[in-house]
Amino acid sequence: MKFAPYTLTELIRNDDFISWVRHPDAESEARWQQFLLEYPEKTKVVEDARGYVNLLAEDTGKSKPTIEQTNKMWRVVESHLHEENVEDVQQPKIISAWKWLRIAASIALVLGITSVSYWYLNRQTEIASVIGPQVAVTENGLIEKFNDTGKPMTVLLADGSSVVLQPNGKLSFSSKINTKKREVNLTGKAFFEIVKDPQRPFLVYTDGIATKVLGTSFLVDAPENGSEINVEVKTGKVSVFALNKNASLSEREEAEKPELKGIILSRDQKIAFSRVSGKPVKLPETSLEIANVADISTQLFVFDETPMSEVFKALESAYNIKIIYNESLISNCPLNATLIGQPFTEKLTVICAALDAQFEIKDNQVTITGNGCR
Repeated sequence: MKFAPYTLTELIRNDDFISWVRHPDAESEARWQQFLLEYPEKTKVVEDARGYVNLLAEDTGKSKPTIEQTNKMWRVVESHLHEENVEDVQQPKIISAWKWLRIAASIALVLGITSVSYWYLNRQTEIASVIGPQVAVTENGLIEKFNDTGKPMTVLLADGSSVVLQPNGKLSFSSKINTKKREVNLTGKAFFEIVKDPQRPFLVYTDGIATKVLGTSFLVDAPENGSEINVEVKTGKVSVFALNKNASLSEREEAEKPELKGIILSRDQKIAFSRVSGKPVKLPETSLEIANVADISTQLFVFDETPMSEVFKALESAYNIKIIYNESLISNCPLNATLIGQPFTEKLTVICAALDAQFEIKDNQVTITGNGCR
């Protein structure tokens, strides 16, 4: 493999790269990790290419586009954007959500695919961050966030996934991109909405329990001094299994494989594990009638001719984020959409596409600009 500063086009046409993304082994992992070490500025391009390869494979059954498809796709991108020779990491550009969605939609039409949202989410590194105060970075390179605000706190992960961390909860994750897995450590209660990536399972580690998903939404409740760890699935499937914090390397590697293992939970199913024994215990049913209606894990986000003012109110309540917009232009615009289980930024993307608007996330608030639904 030639170690050169590949472009996006070259990567998605590269057989070795495609093989690494779809069927990684020790040899290919070593080669591409070495590439990232030598060209760290290409990390974003590699992530974008990974998303594209996975998208194409899922929607068409083929990982590699034809030359004609590649040429058409790249003409679409170049018609909207001008590549810069030097990336300015100090001043990241805020790019219109609608602009990226139009590009993704155009590419989808060229390739005959439909899962635009996944490709788009992999382009959003400029808004993948923690909403709120700056996080702490530990000595071993972990980003750590403790919610001492008394209110739910939204954390946006680099892959586009979102986490709503409840008060007194703590979330930590690596500051480095891992090409084989995505993982976080949790103490407390949090609701996860995970971007789908079959080749990179998402793992939530609590005290003695691991929860693994490929892309779904679910709740994990692991109070620091509690006797039980609870997992509840809202959409998709998750696997839950015991994994001691002193587990061997082979045990962790087995847990990190994409295949689901342990106890499999589907939509609306929940389970509790004993923190002491690591074994499942019976969990009493909780009636939806007495659930907190503001809790994001109980919200359906199904809108039928719903005014945008009500849509934004629902998002503000669920994610504890202020949304600023021109009320006179946008409040009465209707929305028809089902946003169950989608990460926060994907919800915003769909909404802004309906409005032909843009959004920007900064300082614990979202600003939406557009001309409304004239």
